[in-house]
Amino acid sequence: MRLEIRRAAPDDAARLSAIARAAKAHWGYPSAWLGAWEPVLTITPDYVRREIVFVGVRDGEPIGFYALEPRADRWSLEHMWVDPGEHARGAGRSLFAHALGTVRALRPGVVVIESDPFAAGFYVRMGARQTGTVAAPMDGDPDRRLPVFEIDPREA
Repeated sequence: MRLEIRRAAPDDAARLSAIARAAKAHWGYPSAWLGAWEPVLTITPDYVRREIVFVGVRDGEPIGFYALEPRADRWSLEHMWVDPGEHARGAGRSLFAHALGTVRALRPGVVVIESDPFAAGFYVRMGARQTGTVAAPMDGDPDRRLPVFEIDPREA
């Protein structure tokens, strides 16, 4: 039952997309919103080849993943998803720690996270600090905003 973390392969893309969709839907968002987010929640084989994507595997099955994208002297944590059935079992904490270790190994720099509001508490527990918000309007909620967090892996 130990979580293994490995580099994602292009043939993992469909499973990673399913994890992202299930994790987002877990929070009870309206189906219209989930439909609008479908392109962002779809992980393609090309994306896995092009970006830094790691997958957490338990008992041979991918159960979570993250993706990092370089942004000048910073990094963006573009994806951080754990299958809802695995919530509160340490996978998110392990994947996040691995992401910070990856940044330290590749090129130290601050990691920026535009978080789903429901995940904000997780990032605070992981040591990230909120530095602002970004507009993310949706039908029925034109004032919707996402919290933005930063964490410096050299200090974490």
